[in-house]
Amino acid sequence: MNTDEHSQSTSSPSNHLVLKSLAGLVILLAAVFFLGPVNEFGPDTPTRRDPPPTALSALDNWLEHSESSFEKIRPGTAKGVVWATPDQQKTTWSVVYIHGFSATRAETAPLADEVAKALGANLFYTRLTGHGLDGAAMGQATAQDWMADTLEAVQIGKALGDNLLIISCSTGATLSTWLGTTPEASAVKAFVFISPNFGLKNKMSELINGHWGQQIATAVSGDTINYEQTDPREVVAWTGSYPTKALFPMMALVKKVRDTDLSAFKTPVFVLYSAADQTVDPEQIKASFARLGSPQKTIDAVTYSQSKGQHVLAGEIRDPTSVEPMAQSIVKWTQTLDKP
Repeated sequence: MNTDEHSQSTSSPSNHLVLKSLAGLVILLAAVFFLGPVNEFGPDTPTRRDPPPTALSALDNWLEHSESSFEKIRPGTAKGVVWATPDQQKTTWSVVYIHGFSATRAETAPLADEVAKALGANLFYTRLTGHGLDGAAMGQATAQDWMADTLEAVQIGKALGDNLLIISCSTGATLSTWLGTTPEASAVKAFVFISPNFGLKNKMSELINGHWGQQIATAVSGDTINYEQTDPREVVAWTGSYPTKALFPMMALVKKVRDTDLSAFKTPVFVLYSAADQTVDPEQIKASFARLGSPQKTIDAVTYSQSKGQHVLAGEIRDPTSVEPMAQSIVKWTQTLDKP
């Protein structure tokens, strides 16, 4: 008994010292973690750009000259106008298409073309910064660049038609949501969101926006993201290999928009999504839709698409059979809006 008491009395200070050391180490590690870098969105202001010309007759040349400064734009992915008539005059409606992350205008084509034809509208396809080029270019783009691309598209869309309809897919819809909360939204008659990105299906992606998120993502995925492209058309339409750091501005944009007061979004909006989407989280879509302040908003769970992965729901590449029904649903919805 005395031996036990002696053992306890002599070991107790040592145990206390170990516990204090462990507690100090835990506090230190917690401090290092919570004081570590996070994935910052950056300034709220878009990158400064020269405005597009106001004269429609100058627009094609301006776009061609602007895009010519980028080497190796993949065929059929550059910014461009599809005119409703040969005389290239302003139309009652205009349509702008904003594609998703790593994609190009080809992702859902010819969906926007079919909508524009039905409305008798001029159509503008934008190309987000870093897209339609080589993979390295993706890693040089910022959210502010994409915001500037979006505002440029609005300026062009307003020049092309009296009533602007913006159709956007995935992260293009994230940008459109941001736009809808800004004063520039007054230039837009209506939005159509296809599979909007308010959060990725893979919940681990949210770690990117946390402390040390960039470092964790790079450690897990390496310096480069690669995914298999089996259709030669996919190689043109999407960038299949890009730096991991290209994900950072996209995820920062998603968080920025999700954290925004979406009641400020007042423009009519039609959301098309699939409950089986394997790229973005359908629950985040529904939650964000509920927060939109638009008095005229509609959401439709698409069940007719046969697209693999249920994200890009229509288009010649992913599901040509869905182009017509989706275009018809969009046109029908525009007919419920106030007449232009």
